[in-house]
Amino acid sequence: MTDLRWVEREIRGRAVMGKSLSEETKSDDARIVHWATRSDISPLRYPGGKRKLAPFIADLIAKSNVRPELFVEPFAGGASVSISLLEADYVDTIALADADPLVASFWKTVFSPEADKLADMVYDAKVTLDEWVRLKHSEMKTELEAAFKCLFLNRTSFSGALHRKAGPIGGMSQTSDYKIDCRFNQPKIAERLLELSRLRHRVRFVRNESYKKTIRDIRRTATFRNNPQRVFWYLDPPFFAKADKLYRHHFVSADHEELAAATSDIPGSWLLSYDDHPEASRLYGTHSGYALVNLQYSARIDEKQRLVAKEIIVSNVIANLRETGALKDTAEILQIPRRRQNASSNIEVIKRYLATG
Repeated sequence: MTDLRWVEREIRGRAVMGKSLSEETKSDDARIVHWATRSDISPLRYPGGKRKLAPFIADLIAKSNVRPELFVEPFAGGASVSISLLEADYVDTIALADADPLVASFWKTVFSPEADKLADMVYDAKVTLDEWVRLKHSEMKTELEAAFKCLFLNRTSFSGALHRKAGPIGGMSQTSDYKIDCRFNQPKIAERLLELSRLRHRVRFVRNESYKKTIRDIRRTATFRNNPQRVFWYLDPPFFAKADKLYRHHFVSADHEELAAATSDIPGSWLLSYDDHPEASRLYGTHSGYALVNLQYSARIDEKQRLVAKEIIVSNVIANLRETGALKDTAEILQIPRRRQNASSNIEVIKRYLATG
């Protein structure tokens, strides 16, 4: 079994040098362990961050025998799945889009020469309640300023929420045991920004647009025209539950219905993830690529509420593999443990799920 400390050290080093772990080792186990345990994949905090789905998606990619030339996340958010697969060299390039202009500005800046300036702003930041209030109510004049606002508010607000009603960690009185700066490790965040910026040559685009516009854009790319199966989509739309308290651009019921109808027109391979909600089950429960995953996350909405949920996944790749007998017919619950020392058992669960027969 791979030494986890070695895996993390090696992947960090290769990310800085613009290389991937797979250039020196073909150990799928090492990469899966890394994805299941590393908590700082994305500089952004998101409730129910989907980095723990990366091992599952990686094995689906391997099982389908089609390496994605382009991996697309039209609901980018923290982009942890795209980044995980890119760093571990399971995909050639990525494309990100988000309806929230702050989030889009953040990722545009990270994957640009301006990333150095953003890292400097993080190093020099005053992580105080006064700064939180100033940024919360200020209009940013440049993309760099918008990127910093996104990152600062994300790291200092409850659950990383950018919603206008989201309050600061520790509350306005700052009497909690957890103060506003408890999630803002300036050196670590700045270092991660610089690591990610070195991957910008493998980022096709970052755009502030709807998923529908992204679908239209991808259809016009040479990759899609030449080989649509080399495009893989990961769709992680806004939650059903508590969405109006988490997102600045949340979905209403009609939006969820529209997305479900749009999946039949998505070019290439795709996987969609949702919170385990009755409406999601109604929309996707009969799809042959439907399954349940237990990511064991919780999202603090305020001091009194906590959201804990399983995850629904739906994928045309799963459907195709089941049809050919490459996957089990029954939908099993995939449990990905939080604790690093349990990561090895996670690998076995994944492999059992994807086993033939």
